Amino acid sequence: MRIVGLLGLLLALSGCASERSIAFIYYPNHPGDQFPKTSQFAAEAQKECGRYGLVAVHDWESVTDFQRVRSFWRCVPR
Repeated sequence: MRIVGLLGLLLALSGCASERSIAFIYYPNHPGDQFPKTSQFAAEAQKECGRYGLVAVHDWESVTDFQRVRSFWRCVPR
């Protein structure tokens, strides 16, 4: 049992057991076109999660001060 606990602790500390997530921060009323559009967030998230063999799933969005919106995506196993 000690060995299993030790291996679990090592995985948690090394980052192998941590969950991956992606956050996009944008201003909906910003006139510039330097950043991807909100419709392109899914493709960008899929590309980033695909690097690790995972699939992106939209988690939630939040509106913060100054009308800034954060869109969160989780990377989950296929």
